[in-house]
Amino acid sequence: MPFRRFVPLLLLAACTRERPAAAPRTEFLVANADSTFWVTSDARGIRMRGAPLVLARDGGRFHELYVADDDRSFFDAIFVGQRLFRRDLISGDSTELLSDGEVGGMAERFASEHPNERPLGPDEEGAESPRTSAVAELRLLDLHGRFVSFEHLTDIDVRGVSSRHAAHGGVVDLRTGEEKSVRDLFGAVEEARIVPAAESAWRDARDSLLLAAGSRGTSARSAIQFFEFNAGSFSLSARDRVPEVQFTVPGSGGGAGGVTIPLPPQPVAAPEWWSDVRDELPLGDAALNRWPRERFELIARSDTGSGERATLALRDGEREWAVGVVKGPLRRVFWLDAPVISREARQALVRAFDEASLYSEQTRIVQAPRARMPLPTVPSVRHAALVRSEVR
Repeated sequence: MPFRRFVPLLLLAACTRERPAAAPRTEFLVANADSTFWVTSDARGIRMRGAPLVLARDGGRFHELYVADDDRSFFDAIFVGQRLFRRDLISGDSTELLSDGEVGGMAERFASEHPNERPLGPDEEGAESPRTSAVAELRLLDLHGRFVSFEHLTDIDVRGVSSRHAAHGGVVDLRTGEEKSVRDLFGAVEEARIVPAAESAWRDARDSLLLAAGSRGTSARSAIQFFEFNAGSFSLSARDRVPEVQFTVPGSGGGAGGVTIPLPPQPVAAPEWWSDVRDELPLGDAALNRWPRERFELIARSDTGSGERATLALRDGEREWAVGVVKGPLRRVFWLDAPVISREARQALVRAFDEASLYSEQTRIVQAPRARMPLPTVPSVRHAALVRSEVR
């Protein structure tokens, strides 16, 4: 073969060998605590788009979850509650799931007792030190299918009259807005097993706290007495796709009001509804999360011990394709290609991502930390690990 014909063939062969393998074709949504990222991998490459959305999928339909302020304040009396909504992405209809009746009731009574007081306008500010302050906050802790774990915090101060700080947690059904018990979610057998175990764990923790507080004065010991185990105060979590229940013991008054003590999570037997949730959840630990598929897997590596950033990649054996870096930890993945979502659902998702780019803190508040009134100081108890429950 003439040399000038042989050289192009060598170059062609070299280019063929060095050409990188194409990434797996797939499409999915991956979510952290307060945002969702839409990833598409096809012949054009890998693309990712993010939006400040918290999405739930139930019965093949996507719903947006959001928390909105319910501000009924006056100049010298602040009343700010929060309400949790579910919005169907296809119809656009919103349904209220949770609201704060106490703060709203206080606002109505104040208006009735002070008919000359005018409610504040949207851009008006109240007094720096109002006579009455009632503020409630809803936090979405986690989401498993149609069930949302939440925490509700209330701070009420009436100058010279009373002060109360309370915490309440639970699980709400997105379809009905009803709070669910352990029995509702996992059956009577599991309830009979884990509730006594949690009560025993609380007794051990309480004894340890009392012992630790013994040398630090009576105020800490007194505060511990205000904590009382409640079987309805719990949230859902998972480890390696196995469901877990974590009880939290709320402080009901005194210096413990508004503080919660988390107990160790307890694994439970997966109920029938868990099959719709299982594949959305990661395998692995905080350093490396995995979502396996038939021919590849999505992985998320944490580059710090805190898990604040996650590096996403698609992996097929030893080959990897970079996807991007997002805020961690990552909670769930919704696969859009198995089964393939409908055209109507796709259009609804596109519309939701477009609309979310215009959101402000006032229009959507989802798991965002808010300025809160300081709790009464209980140094000894706090030193013994009395903490507010934060988004996990």
